[in-house]
Amino acid sequence: MPEMSKSELDRIVHSIGDELLARLKSEPGEKTNKTTSTDCGSEIETQTFSDTMNSLTPDGSHVHIPYPDWSPSEAGVANLIDHTLLRPDATERDVRKICAEARHHGFAAVCVNPGWVSLVARELRGSSVKTCTVVGFPQGATLTPVKCAEAEQVIKLGADEVDMVLSIGALKSHEEDLVYTDIRCVAELVHSTHRILKVILETSLLSNQEKVLACVLSKLAGADFVKTSTGFGIPGANIHDVALMHSLVGGEVGIKAAGGITTYSDLVQMMRAGATRIGSSSGVAIVTQAAEKFVVSKNRD
Repeated sequence: MPEMSKSELDRIVHSIGDELLARLKSEPGEKTNKTTSTDCGSEIETQTFSDTMNSLTPDGSHVHIPYPDWSPSEAGVANLIDHTLLRPDATERDVRKICAEARHHGFAAVCVNPGWVSLVARELRGSSVKTCTVVGFPQGATLTPVKCAEAEQVIKLGADEVDMVLSIGALKSHEEDLVYTDIRCVAELVHSTHRILKVILETSLLSNQEKVLACVLSKLAGADFVKTSTGFGIPGANIHDVALMHSLVGGEVGIKAAGGITTYSDLVQMMRAGATRIGSSSGVAIVTQAAEKFVVSKNRD
């Protein structure tokens, strides 16, 4: 099969989005198969949903999207990193330590479990570092009202950014309406207080077609970012998934790569694949390696 161009992929993504919206707005059990317009500039006949999804091969190998032209800046990479501590055995001392590291290096955010949000918000007060936490973590199997209640509470405690796990089982069961509603409810709550919502897909558990669905549903439901992994799944982020996510929603939704990113080289690969944010518990090691490489490169020049 020949490689798919960006415009062809955009057409498919718009078609999937139109079909999903039509299905979500229809009565239960109704089927839609109608002509609709897309941003591609002309009307197309919408395929049945399964045919549209099947236009992507199982491995996505025919989709060719050039990687972004990304290179590290002289200012460094700290502002790309969510400095993360989600271990269940993390102590107050551990949390205070990563907050101090975040302030020192200028990370984008500190990401912790909900129980530490108020402490992190206090520790980061007066800095540019955001307080980030997780909802429905790590399985995504929590009821939607519970996710919303959790999001509401962490925002009251000082969270600036919320990373929620989508309903993985529902997605794999073709319950797109449940997945959409789950994200939409949390998105509306988060956005009502001008916070940021990232949706964790847990890509290691999804087929390529399910990754496409997850990205499109997240975008339609109002997510600000899609995120590869919780970090609790094996394996975590990989450049193929990041590139696929970038090709689907890049430029409209942020891409957070997380899970197994422990070196500066890992960060560079993810950014060049299309990531706009990195989640890592190895933030200090990454920025240290980045600084060393910049010094070496400058000396060579």
